[in-house]
Amino acid sequence: MKKYLLFLISFLIPGLSFAQQYNPLTLQEAEKRLLPQFRAMINAPIQDITLEEVKKERKTQAEMAWPELKNKDSVDVTQSKIPGLNAKDPEIPVTIYKPKNAKNLPLFLWFHGGAFVYGIPKWDHQRCADYALKGHAVVINIDYRFAPENPFPAALHDAYASLLWASKNAVRIGGNPKLIAVGGSSAGAGISGSLAQYTRDLKGPEISLQVLEIPPGDFGMDYPSVVEFKRIPGVKSDDFPVLKDFYIGENGNSKEKYVLPGNIKDVSNLPPAVIFVAGADPLRDSGIAYADRLIKAGVFTELHVFAGYAHGMPLPESMEITLRMMKQFLK
Repeated sequence: MKKYLLFLISFLIPGLSFAQQYNPLTLQEAEKRLLPQFRAMINAPIQDITLEEVKKERKTQAEMAWPELKNKDSVDVTQSKIPGLNAKDPEIPVTIYKPKNAKNLPLFLWFHGGAFVYGIPKWDHQRCADYALKGHAVVINIDYRFAPENPFPAALHDAYASLLWASKNAVRIGGNPKLIAVGGSSAGAGISGSLAQYTRDLKGPEISLQVLEIPPGDFGMDYPSVVEFKRIPGVKSDDFPVLKDFYIGENGNSKEKYVLPGNIKDVSNLPPAVIFVAGADPLRDSGIAYADRLIKAGVFTELHVFAGYAHGMPLPESMEITLRMMKQFLK
């Protein structure tokens, strides 16, 4: 019997090890992970991120016009600049959206995506206007500083400065300083998640909700989604080491707390969260892992996984879900 058990164990252990191995997907294999209507994107060129390419993309984005809002007659939009966190920090450009005659409404701070190195508030112009009107909120779209010129914690400091300003000036802009949500997409989700932790630890203004859409949970490179989506069009894990070095700077520590939400050890007593991840996204598993930690720590957390979607694709019903969470926790 003992010999039989030893034989069985020797057979099972290699089998279990093999079952947990993951390999980079071929383009044909990656294509099958997408919904049929998205599969043509797999034929797009694969481009590697370099600082030169980042600067070209920034120039292109800066030349983009602000899109015309579909609901422009129902929302007041104001562009302003607010003080940075520290004396030498530059002012932070913000765009504020609020329903006509807004008064005592919840505040929603929004951070756009762009891998911490580029991105523009214009991308989310319509989204922020929709959040303001449909969510009956004052939305602040924040243009934070970029790496590598301004590595961590510059973006986080801009986020916290925006939170302090919003809380202090809430009544003047039609908001309620006791009802605050933070959220963002991709890099903006990473900033939002870290902001919730940073604010908790500094005992700053209370945050009632965090909305994390396709967030980078941490810089781990051994997640199955990171291994599998190593080299595909669009966001790919081959770019992660480059972006990490850009974001943390020459002397930075990628595992320092607040760099990304998953870095911190204590995730208790954080605001309720809704987390969205895309199924064909190398960031998928780090986002799921962070949601799992929040759930286990007793933080009210909703996790939504959108199979068949790649990073950056509009996720169906994500706005409706967010609006429901706003209604639930911002009252």
